[in-house]
Amino acid sequence: MSKPSPFKKLFETKEESQQEPEQPTEAITESNVTKTPPPPAPTQNEPRKRGRPATGKRSDNAWIGRTYYVKRSTDLDVEEELLKLKRRGVEIDKSELVDFLMAVWVKWQQGENIDLLIGEFTPRRNSKLD
Repeated sequence: MSKPSPFKKLFETKEESQQEPEQPTEAITESNVTKTPPPPAPTQNEPRKRGRPATGKRSDNAWIGRTYYVKRSTDLDVEEELLKLKRRGVEIDKSELVDFLMAVWVKWQQGENIDLLIGEFTPRRNSKLD
């Protein structure tokens, strides 16, 4: 013998509520129609979208996501140097660093003097880099 489903009653009540009897429609005249005011303009109390606002590089069309492999030791060295810069008040993340270095490389390939470009980026002077 099978037991009755505990959910059967839920489905039956839902079906009953959806099968409401049709009510006769009245002739619509101007006397029995009340004019409703237009809906109010949207206010600031509207529900906000869930999550954080899309303000980062991921939602910026000027940036595209890529995946590259670097040696672990290089990554750790870069993290260390970026942390040193951050302590001196220079905020830059890895994606900005990679973007800058790739842009400088392209300009170097096109024959531009990259010493001037790198000098704009680093807080140190080029003469100390030699």
